[in-house]
Amino acid sequence: MSVAEYIWPQPPKGNYRGSQKASRPAPDPLLTQTGPETPCGKYLRMFWWPIGMTSEVPDDLPHKTKLLGEDLVLFKTRQGEYGCLHLNCSHRNTSLEFGHVTECGIRCCYHGWEYAVDGTILDTPGEPAGSKIKERVFHGAYPVVEFKGLLFVYMGPQEWMPEFPVYDTFNLADDELVPYSISYPANWLQIAENTTDPYHTVFLHANHSIDHFEESWGEMPVIDWHEHENGRHTCNLCTFRWKDKIWVRVYETFFPSFSQVGSFFETAEDEKYFQRAAITKWTVPVDDTSTKISAWRHFGKAIDSDNLGRRELVGKDTVDFLGQTADRPYEDRQRIPSDYEAQVGQGLVAVHGTENLGHTDRGVAILRKNLRAGIERVQNGEPPVRPPQNGQEVPSYCSDSVLPIPEIPGVDDEELRRQVAHAVVDVLRSADDMPRDERVTFVKSELEKLKDRPEFTQAKLAS
Repeated sequence: MSVAEYIWPQPPKGNYRGSQKASRPAPDPLLTQTGPETPCGKYLRMFWWPIGMTSEVPDDLPHKTKLLGEDLVLFKTRQGEYGCLHLNCSHRNTSLEFGHVTECGIRCCYHGWEYAVDGTILDTPGEPAGSKIKERVFHGAYPVVEFKGLLFVYMGPQEWMPEFPVYDTFNLADDELVPYSISYPANWLQIAENTTDPYHTVFLHANHSIDHFEESWGEMPVIDWHEHENGRHTCNLCTFRWKDKIWVRVYETFFPSFSQVGSFFETAEDEKYFQRAAITKWTVPVDDTSTKISAWRHFGKAIDSDNLGRRELVGKDTVDFLGQTADRPYEDRQRIPSDYEAQVGQGLVAVHGTENLGHTDRGVAILRKNLRAGIERVQNGEPPVRPPQNGQEVPSYCSDSVLPIPEIPGVDDEELRRQVAHAVVDVLRSADDMPRDERVTFVKSELEKLKDRPEFTQAKLAS
């Protein structure tokens, strides 16, 4: 064959500009670095964080863990009190994960130094009787609160330690809280931003491949945001038109990363009012390139009247809905990606300088804005905005309400849905000061009245 008979490949036509984007800027250190000496790390330490599940801490063995870049050990004394200490012994730095749990503390395996749950040195065997080590040395320790199967720690200055916040969704009737924990090899912020991005549910969970949840999730909602005036809280208002009903779904995030979302099994077929959270979760920075979701799944008639949830699948690195872990064949994850793939796929630390944010990213921008404001407050010597310190349950808004409000001929349905959503939030806000049970009754009653408001019915045409 002569040279003239060879077929030579031709370069593809097009305006290829990959070389212009080959260099990448560095990640944003202010929002992504969480160590003890970083601005964000100091801010995050002003809140209570779930550090593990009680099921992870045996009665007679310590549990090695990490939070906000610090190596720690959890344990339960023989008296039943939980402790959280810096991992390495203050004597010769041996890891206390190999220590022995005692009646009221933990004893290092190497030379027997014993520590109380607050870091007080209880015993230094081998030292002379007059040794002052116990008086002049203390070990790093953090207070621990156990609540419904999760262990929480506070890692900031003791003088700024807030009350442990109990939200109204923690103690609802006919509602069982089942703890779980999911690990992610990625920075905390890109995991936390997922809840503030309601648009992704339409594309990732419905229109990209298959319906991950229910068919109704594939409808494009009208989306708006409600920011609480005190700056501690934001809600995504997702309002769907589903047949002759308007479905108002309220997601919420209390800064920095406590969030709640509604039922995965909502079909929007049946009328309902103020159905509460299916997930209550914290996005927990383990270190700058690893994160945990520590959470409760809600079960019971209040949230899952058809008993579609599966308690037996909820626990350590497992939960009963699709796509939250890497525990699927890689090809399946490529064909049917979900939250895990979308979040971890941004890299170990997402680079904001390569993003091109648009209209759908307003919730992400709100989160980042409020995190920066909280960091700035702490840098200025003020505590961040936190739930009020009055010993009461904190009212939250996460809910699903499906109202029988049909389309009105001649009226812009998107605007109608937006008005209904803001009417729903007004009702939720109006009951903030009520006790939980009274609030639930009041809100349901007031929401049910919305379907008869003249502005949401055919009477609107006459005006």
